This record gives sequence, C-alpha cells and structure tokens, in this order.
Amino acid sequence: MGKSSLLAGACLGVLLFATQAQAQTEVPAQGQTGTATDQGGDQAGDIIVTGFRRSLAEALDVKRENDQFLDSVVATDVAKLPDNTIAESLQRVSGVQIRRALGEGTSVSIRGLRQNRTEINGRTLVGPFGRGRGIDSVLDSDYNPLSLFPSEMIGRLDVIKLQGADRADGSLSGTVDVITRKPFDHKGELIALSASGVYADQSEKFGYDASALYSNTFANDTLGILLNVTYSRKPVTEQSFNSFTGYTPLTTSFNTSANPHANDPNGDGIPGIYIADFRFQNLVETRKRIGGNGAIQWKPTDNLEVYTDVAYSHLDTDRDRDWFSVPLSSTASDYVSYTLSDDEILTAGTINQTAQSNAEALKVSSDTFSGGIGLKWSTNDGRFAVRPEFDYSRSSIDTTQTFVRMSSSSRYPFSFDINDGGVPTVTAPAGLDVTNPAQFRYTNVFDNFVTSRAEETAGRLDFTFKPAGGLLSSIEAGLRYSSLSTRRESTFRQIAFPSTNPGNTFPVATGPAIYDIRDFAGLIGGDAPDIATRYIAALPGTLPAGQACETIAPGSALCTPRVVDPLQTFEVIEDTMAAYAKLNFETSIGSMPLSGNIGLRYTDTARSALGSIRRASGAVDPLTVHKRFTDWLPSAVAKLGITDKLVFRLGYAKVLGLPDTIDLSPNLTLNRLTPFNGSAGNPELEPLRADQYDAALEWYFAPGAALTVGGFYKDVKSFIYSRAAYEIPPGEVAPDPAGQGFLITRPYNGEGGKVKGVEVLLQAPFYFLPSPLDGFGVIANFSYIDSSTSLLDRRGQSLPFQGLSKVNYNLVGYYEKYGFGVRVAYNYRDKFFDSVGPGSTAIYYAPYRTLDASVRYEFGPFTIFADAANLTNEVQRRYVESSEATSFYGIQGRRFSAGFSAKF
Repeated sequence: MGKSSLLAGACLGVLLFATQAQAQTEVPAQGQTGTATDQGGDQAGDIIVTGFRRSLAEALDVKRENDQFLDSVVATDVAKLPDNTIAESLQRVSGVQIRRALGEGTSVSIRGLRQNRTEINGRTLVGPFGRGRGIDSVLDSDYNPLSLFPSEMIGRLDVIKLQGADRADGSLSGTVDVITRKPFDHKGELIALSASGVYADQSEKFGYDASALYSNTFANDTLGILLNVTYSRKPVTEQSFNSFTGYTPLTTSFNTSANPHANDPNGDGIPGIYIADFRFQNLVETRKRIGGNGAIQWKPTDNLEVYTDVAYSHLDTDRDRDWFSVPLSSTASDYVSYTLSDDEILTAGTINQTAQSNAEALKVSSDTFSGGIGLKWSTNDGRFAVRPEFDYSRSSIDTTQTFVRMSSSSRYPFSFDINDGGVPTVTAPAGLDVTNPAQFRYTNVFDNFVTSRAEETAGRLDFTFKPAGGLLSSIEAGLRYSSLSTRRESTFRQIAFPSTNPGNTFPVATGPAIYDIRDFAGLIGGDAPDIATRYIAALPGTLPAGQACETIAPGSALCTPRVVDPLQTFEVIEDTMAAYAKLNFETSIGSMPLSGNIGLRYTDTARSALGSIRRASGAVDPLTVHKRFTDWLPSAVAKLGITDKLVFRLGYAKVLGLPDTIDLSPNLTLNRLTPFNGSAGNPELEPLRADQYDAALEWYFAPGAALTVGGFYKDVKSFIYSRAAYEIPPGEVAPDPAGQGFLITRPYNGEGGKVKGVEVLLQAPFYFLPSPLDGFGVIANFSYIDSSTSLLDRRGQSLPFQGLSKVNYNLVGYYEKYGFGVRVAYNYRDKFFDSVGPGSTAIYYAPYRTLDASVRYEFGPFTIFADAANLTNEVQRRYVESSEATSFYGIQGRRFSAGFSAKF
C-alpha cells in the first residue's frame, strides 16, 4: 500500500492507544452542566462541551441516530477550518475525495465514484452545466455547484453513502446534502458578523471576505426569519507547465526510410507517444463572489409548519492567462535529433519549430439560485403526516474569451527534455529574440462567447403513517416529479491567419500596438526555462469584447461575422417521475434494539437531446434524439445496538448514477487548428447502475468520541468512459498530412466493474489528560478503495474507475481551551486515473498532500482568527501512462487569512 498507507496506519495505531485510555475515563455527558467550561475552570467531573468539540459531538449524534449510512460535518466545524468552498469542507469526511482546480476544491468523489447527487436542503443543487463538469474553456476552474457557494452559509453537511428509497435517485455512491441555517436552529435573536483579509503568496496579492447573518423568532417562537449574506474578493493564481492535449501517439509520419519503425521501436504494434506542445503558463484571476441564503419558518401549531428557503450565489471572474509555448510534431523531418525512452516516450531532442506567445483574457459571470416552499402537517395524534414541497433551481454561466497568439516568423532549432517528471527544459536557439516584435506576427485569434443555462422544476408529495403498535414504526410513501433542462449556446470565431499569402500576414512590429513585454521572473518556482519568463505577448484584455480580429486585421475578409455555431449549441431535457414506499421498523433482539427500513423506488426518465449534425454534403441539419429508461431500486438497512456504546449496521441498495449533461450532447465539436482534435457527446448513454452492500461497526466509547470501521462492496453493472479515435466526420476532409483526420473523444457505456473498500474514523477529545492538556483532541479518517473494470488502456492493461484514489486519509489535531483554539489538518490523496486521452492513452493525477492550519481566540462574543492553507506549497501533477510523461505541473501557492467574527 506504500509509505503513505503505512504512515496512516502508524498514526491510527497511536491514536487507538489514546482511545483505550479515553474509554476508561469517565466523562460527563454532553449536556451536563457544571462550573467548568472549555473557557477556563477544571473542577473534576464538571465539563460543558462547547465550541468545536460540541460541533464534533453533534456530527456524531447525527451519524449515530440515523438508520442510514451517513456522515456529517456541522457548521462550527466548517467555520474553524480554512475551507474556501463546500467541497473543501467535505474532504474531512471518510471516503470523500475532492478534486481541485486552481488550488480550490471544486467537486468530490464519494468512495471513488463521481456520478453522485448534490442537494441543498434535500432538493437538487443545479450547476450551470446541468450535471457534472463544464465546458473546456473553463474546465481548469470547474465551476461545479460545490465551488460556487461559500462555506459560511452551511448549517450542516450530510453525506449519505447508502441511499434510502425516499432519496432522489441519481447517486451511484452517495448524496451530498447541503443543509443551510434555519431560524428555528437558534430561538430568539442572533446577529453574527465576520470579516477577514486574504493574502495569496504566489501572486503577492490581497483580497478580503465578509459575512453577516441575522436571525430572529417572534410570536412565542412560532415565526422565524433568517438572512445570511456573504461577499468575497480573492486572488487566484497558478503557475504551471501544461499542454493542450497532452501526450499523443506518434503517427507513421514519424517513420523514415532509414528507420521505418521509428514510431514503434519495440515493434509491439503500439506506437510511442509525444507531447503536443510545451506550455509555460502564468494565470492570475480575481474572483468576486456574492452569496447568501434566507429562510422563513412558521409553526402556528404543534402539528403544522410552513417554510420557505432560498440560496443564491453570484460569481464574477476576471482572468489573465499568459503562456509561452513550443509545439512538437509527429513528422520526422521536423526533428534534428530525438530520444525515446524504454517506455516509448519521446523524452528529448531538437526540433525546428516556431516560438509562440499566447495571451488570453477571460471573463466569467455565473448566477445560481435554489429555492423551495412547502409545509409539514400531521394529525393531532401524530400518526399521519403529509409534506408537499415545490422546488425551483436555476444556474447560468457566461464566458467571454479573447485570445491572441503571436508566432515567430521563422522556425528555429529548439532543444528539449521532458526532465523525468519535473518541469521540462527548453533551450532558446541562437538568433531568436523573444522580446523583439520584428521577429513575430499575429497568427491566431479567438473571439468566443459561451452561455450555459440549467433549470430544474420539481415537486414532491410525501406521506407518513404510524401504525398503532407492532413491528412497523412508520410507513412512508411519496411521489416526485422533476424536469431538468440544460442548454448551451456558443458563438465561436477562431481564426488562423495564413503565412503564405502576403496580404494575409499581420506582422507585430507594423501592426497595432496591442502588446508589451511579459516578465515572469521565477516562474514555476524558478524551474521554467529562461525563454519562457520574458517575452513579447499581446494584451487581449485591452481589446473590445469580440473585436480582436477587427483590431489586428481591420477590413480583412478573414473577420467573418459572429454567429451562433449550431454544432456547438445543444439542449438536453430530462423529465423524471418517481414513486417510493418505505417501511420503517423498530424492535429488539433480547436487550439489543434493532431498527431500520425496507424500501422500493420506481423511477422513469424521458430524455430529449437537441443538437445538430453535419451531413456528408457539408449541410448542417437539426438532430433530436429521444431516450427513455426505467428502474426499480430496492433498498434495506438495519441498525443493531449491541450495547449502549456499540452499534452494528448492515445495508443493501440498488443505485444508479446519471451521465454528465455535457456527455449527452448529440453534437460534434471540432478544433480546426493544430493538433486537430475534437469531442462528441452521446445522447444514448445509459445510467450507471450498481448493487451496493455496506456493513459497519461503530464504537461510541465516550461523549463526542467514536471509533468506526466500515466496509462496502459495489457490483457496478455499467459505467461511462471516454475513448479517442481518429475520424473524418461527414462533410470534412482530413486536415493533417497523414490523412488520419480528427482525433475524436467520445463517451461510451462500459460493462462490468467492482468497487470495494474499507473506511475508518476515529474521533477522540483527550479528556483523560490532566488540565490543561485535556484541551487536545484528534480526528482521523482513512479509506482504502480498490476497483476493477472492463476498461483497458491501449496496452491492454486493466484500468480502475475514473477519479478513484486507493488511499485517502485526513489527520486533524486540535487544541481548544480557555477560549484559545488551534487546529492543524493534513490531507493525503493517492494517485488516481482521471480520463482517457488521445489514442486511448491513460491520464493520471499524481498523489497530492495538503497541510492547513487555523488559530483563533474567543473572548466574550468576539473571535479573532488566522488561517493558512496549503502550507507545504504542494505541486499538482498530471501524467500520461508513465510518471515521467508529465502533462501538467502546477503550483497554486499558499493562502493566508486573518480576521474577526462576532455573535450577539
């Protein structure tokens, strides 16, 4: 399992020793009153659990009392770790692995699987792209719903790992339910304020955030209102080595008469790979986020409650991204010399190529809204209850991209070395001055506009009946209808200025002065080659939106009108009707209480995908694809209280996950520029189905403390994977000299896969230590997940599920006493298989570690605090097939913040 697994095991072993001591120490129950508190006194036997420890105890209470397999993170826990987003807060949950983009947590995998539901107060939290990931131009920022909402709005996070029949389907491995704050959470008036300054050390830029909450109850606590508002303006930076398409198979054009098998030196029929281009990049963003939530609760009688709640987030992003690049090729005549490794990877050589300076200005505006209104009514005796609810969610994102590339007018011999997994080196050739405008011309311009919208309208009606006595404690039944519509509209104008026609060349020196000299000294921690740290580049941010072409080439016929591209515009509509029945039971086996439920859910989904198809004649016609699927989803769970401290759980459920919306597009999207690749959706994709089995043993050995061990097994019937192959679409001609066409990546349904794993959680406040050491405590979780699929890489080796890390663990040590609190959190995520790249190459992310810390002091209603994230300045690295073939090497820097909060 490796050094990291051994380290985790050793840490857990030490903590288990502390657990034994904790279990032998008598600690008063959480609610016991006394003179001693965590703010001071230490009289024996008198402890009031408050602050962070109380939040941990509350999370354990939620887990312990629920029949389902569930983990929780409560509000205080969220507030006292330096988490920027909801996704970052979820990394503290065992079995949850987060995906990072530009240093921020943006989305999660639960038990190694990505196709899960995100909810807010039990309803769908819709993202701007519908379900799942977004468009390529902002993919490195992700903009998943879990990254759009600030963590300050959270009341509690629930991660449901085994679905009950009453939960909406669509979760292959779990559901994240973001439960916002409600006025009845705190009776009476509550005012909470918070403000902090933020510093990003890599860019040496400052930002800030602030939040304000007001909550109150009236009319003898029968009416409550709450309003929570947050605002932040933060810098985001990344310095990286990157590549547009990563590593691509060498074509037959790499062969020569002297070496007819140059592209496949070992003769196994599988060509070697080369990186498409070397890109040394500096990215700077400013993100402004306004968010908040509101709620009204009215409970005029004990058996009637009317409620409504809304959540809103608005995000504005301004990005400047610059990179210096040198493209490689698969054409033998371009190379002076080259070296292929034993793994058939082009690792070093000298190539005659142009130098490229690239500059992008990107503006992103996103709005997300989610709201619900409903009521809970029961008969006076409480035996019958009904709960109707209407939900509405929408999300949108608008992106404006202006991109300008300059290329050297001549080709030069560049020497390169991929540097065995580090930052590649590229040596500047003699005669090239990358700061001299006379040696460069404008070659490419993008004026791109993309709008994505998603909207879901849903309604549900739930009934509960409690029989008088007997085994059944209650019978639940309900109906749910939802309609999810996702639309993308694209206006793409991507122009390559030809160099062969003198009338269509646009030299930099004699053109408009829309450039300057970029200076990125110390780029990528000083590992970037000198040629990539100071060079001439355009200033796309100074150009009027959509006018880059007209500015560079005024009056040119190349500046075609901007129109909506039907081949990059689509709509997917999914209407789902579901019904369920669930039998809850309570009984006992001797003195051991037994509870649980048995349920069945029926779901029927009709899908319509609307897009366009390019015919062989070149004509573009509309295309509509219809798909319908139905499923019966049984589930059962049982919880046995072996003792008052020991709980055993057993569960089964048939579950399904749904494809990312973007994968359902019927369109074919082509990149008509080198290296001539593209992507296509598949509206015929089936859901991902699995049978899931769970078992857990939970020992609540002291108040606020627990040791739990769980195992799970998933028999996955179908999954989704991407495969790349060369195609020449109807109406197109081969754009490359070898005549292979476009390298198209499409999603497919794979068959057969297994996922199994173990999760361990230890939570222990060290009450058994003498004062003041009894303020220490620890939280540790560990997961080991293994998988197998029918998916093979191009060498015939079996691949795991996408996004699954075998080993993942968190260690959090804290001290809280006398108003003083310190926490240090370490997170480790093992390597994982991310996707299939060009030529069926397997793309992986290397292991990733983070160290975060938080310090705070509370006095009266006030708190001052300081947080630090990514203290070790971790490198994020992606590679293809072999660890030496790095396709991404990024540094996002450390983040520091300091501020105050107050509650009245």
